[in-house]
Amino acid sequence: MNPSVRIVEVGPRDGLQNISQNVSTAIKVELIQRLVDAGLRTVELTSVVSPKAVPQLKDCREVLQSPEIRRLLQGNAQRLPVLVPNIKGLNIASQCGVSEIAVFISATEGFSKANIRCTVDEGIARSREVVQLALERGMSVRGYVSCIFADPFDGPTPCEAVATATEHLLGMGCYEVSLGDTLGVGSPQSVRTLITFLKERGIPLDRLAGHFHDTYGQALANVWEAYCGGIRVFDSSVSGLGGCPFAPGAKGNLATEDLVYMLDQAGVSTGVNLAKLVATGTWISDKLSCKTQSRAGAALAIKYAASMKRAGGQVETTKSIPRMKWTRIRETDGLILDRSGANLRVTMNRPKNGNALTTAMMEDLVSTINEAGKDASINRIAITGNGKFFCTGMDLGKGSTAVGKESASLLQYERLTRLFDTIDSCPKTTIACLNGPAFGGGVGLAFACDLRLCAKNARMTLSEAKLGLCPATISKFVIRELGVAFAREAMLTARSISPTELKQRGIIADVAEDPQEFTSLVEAFLTSLRSISTDASRMCKSLVQAGWMYGGQGEQVDVMKQMFLEMMSPTSAGTFGVQEFQAGRKVDWDKYSTNPTSKL
Repeated sequence: MNPSVRIVEVGPRDGLQNISQNVSTAIKVELIQRLVDAGLRTVELTSVVSPKAVPQLKDCREVLQSPEIRRLLQGNAQRLPVLVPNIKGLNIASQCGVSEIAVFISATEGFSKANIRCTVDEGIARSREVVQLALERGMSVRGYVSCIFADPFDGPTPCEAVATATEHLLGMGCYEVSLGDTLGVGSPQSVRTLITFLKERGIPLDRLAGHFHDTYGQALANVWEAYCGGIRVFDSSVSGLGGCPFAPGAKGNLATEDLVYMLDQAGVSTGVNLAKLVATGTWISDKLSCKTQSRAGAALAIKYAASMKRAGGQVETTKSIPRMKWTRIRETDGLILDRSGANLRVTMNRPKNGNALTTAMMEDLVSTINEAGKDASINRIAITGNGKFFCTGMDLGKGSTAVGKESASLLQYERLTRLFDTIDSCPKTTIACLNGPAFGGGVGLAFACDLRLCAKNARMTLSEAKLGLCPATISKFVIRELGVAFAREAMLTARSISPTELKQRGIIADVAEDPQEFTSLVEAFLTSLRSISTDASRMCKSLVQAGWMYGGQGEQVDVMKQMFLEMMSPTSAGTFGVQEFQAGRKVDWDKYSTNPTSKL
């Protein structure tokens, strides 16, 4: 079962269309930009409809022709559908450079006549005409079915009517059909019944989406039921904006913030930055002079605001940890080294190239880790990245990659394995501090480290298979950290794995919910490790490595005995630690082991 979900953000269209006050074109354009920046891969831009029918969207051409939206349309990085009711709307959208449209029909007669002033059959015929022309022009088409559970005029909707409408849209050529609970009257039981009916009818669930309004507070429950039933695409609206102007009593859409929060907590990947999404919901609510309809959004906005105040020193707490003072030790084209007490921070410094691993950077990393491993004044090594990415793996740039060059392949293999093995065997505690996404070898670098901390947007992706490659040099670390089954799934699907899922599986130690909290999280974590003996850490690492390499064999027993005798030695750190424990004193192991003759 694919654990990832694609969210279709309908706020700029479905969310705004029922707002009575005028929303300027500039605000609509900025809303779209903010949603895209938050990681939404599909954003419905607007609807090309009659200004008399939907006055709020009368500026649809201005929105589509704005420089910002034109750049998005030309970029092809997101799906950006536009709802069109007829050929005229299609032509306008086409002229504005739109490559994807959406058409809609109702499963029921009453709503069809109120919404588009025609019967269901007439609506199907109109949509077929639009879809056919759009496909001829090379456009993609998404379909909507309204009133899947009830019609405000006709009452309950038979499952047969929904299935028939869905089959018509798929048969026309729609790549996906969104099933809309226009009145928000559905419940998990009605969702289960409908999905079962459609599945038995032979309608493929991977071509369906759920669009649940929250009139009776059932939208999230309905999404989860649909997800468990096999649906993997859901429509939602930032801040819970929306409501159909032709369905009396229908409230807003499911809030995107609530949806992302629920899925994040369940370990389901969405690709959305929740902190940025919450900020967007707060922003648009302020612009509309209304309160957000998202419960998660409202709660997280307060939490994030409090975190920002703490980060800015405006709020004092009894447990606050002073910021570390870092001293710059060395800076090269690929690395920056900083020291703070017994902590060494290694920052990969090729932000324009996603901190991809060049030959020089790998050699510098190996040298640095080896030197730090021998330095008695260093207890911990934190590895992080500069810019948006932690590390994107091997350098695949033109003229620099070893792919396809037999003479260079073996050298590249040796460089990569030397790097990862050096980190893995380092006697110091190594912490991968993922400031942003990691791909391929960047994931291996993180998994070669002992511990991991992540920013909220720091997804891990074993992307090699998409390029015809495989994670050969990092596979032993990936399998060790993820386990065989999860590693297999991650490699074969090349899917993005969220920090939330990784934390739930115990693979990362902690996640900074707000990007601005990440540095504080790292420093607080490093400070907490001062209570851990560096000698004890080294021995623990040896025990873990022996268990991984020799589990149940004689070699593991040998290491166990060696570590036991070492810790019981009269001159060991353990002897000192037990004495301090008996005296009722806590040990700051950084002070115990500091050596002023450090080279780093």
